[in-house]
Amino acid sequence: MRYEEFRDRLQDALRDVGLVFQHIGQPSETIDLSSGARHCELYIRPMSPDAEPFHIATRMVFNWSAANAARAYTCEEDLLTELLGRKQKYPKTQQRWTRVDLALHATLPYGSNTPMPDSQILGPWTSSIGEKLDKMLVEFKERAGQIVAVTGGREDIGIESRCSPEGILLLRSIAVSGFRIVRIPRVWDDPARQRAEKNINDELSGLAGYFRRALEEWNKSVADLARWIRYSPPPPGTKPMEPWFEDEEDDEPETIH
Repeated sequence: MRYEEFRDRLQDALRDVGLVFQHIGQPSETIDLSSGARHCELYIRPMSPDAEPFHIATRMVFNWSAANAARAYTCEEDLLTELLGRKQKYPKTQQRWTRVDLALHATLPYGSNTPMPDSQILGPWTSSIGEKLDKMLVEFKERAGQIVAVTGGREDIGIESRCSPEGILLLRSIAVSGFRIVRIPRVWDDPARQRAEKNINDELSGLAGYFRRALEEWNKSVADLARWIRYSPPPPGTKPMEPWFEDEEDDEPETIH
């Protein structure tokens, strides 16, 4: 499987579970001229406005190394011959794989802010959404009680804030990211080995399902956080804001006819 085929199949799998892309045509793609590695970014439209006033943004990223590209343009047997020369017995090769990252963001409208939620609100919220996302993103393979492979993971939840002139921390955005490993079929000259490789469609369908559920949980959790912030009393020493967030819109420029 080559890069273009993987990219297209990934997009098809995401569409099959109801996710819609923001881009028209091809996604954002770059290539490193020094290493030959390729980088692809996919942006997903918000599923619903339930998390208002937060704006939900979703980005998926995967990299395609030069080694992965080389293995896609020839079969495993010829690749080993090219690297090691002709031998009677070649070493076993590991299955190809690539990592697909999912980044979830929740941002207040431009120019808006709100006092940082109390730790009694923010602490349980981060623990709750972290546990929910772990079910979709975190996965280990164990053997004899020891972790032998990591096929999914999640980073800690990050918060962007700024400090007001009064010294009060103001919330601006929240973000979290995770990843899943996708196994890619190897190219074999031997027909029996070709049939033994697992179909990539199952891998991508599972990935798309996990990512959709992760996005749904993120939307619901951000909407809950917005309600808690809206109706919770302001921190001591702060003035209540009406409304609870401010949206500074620029005036429309004058036009000359």
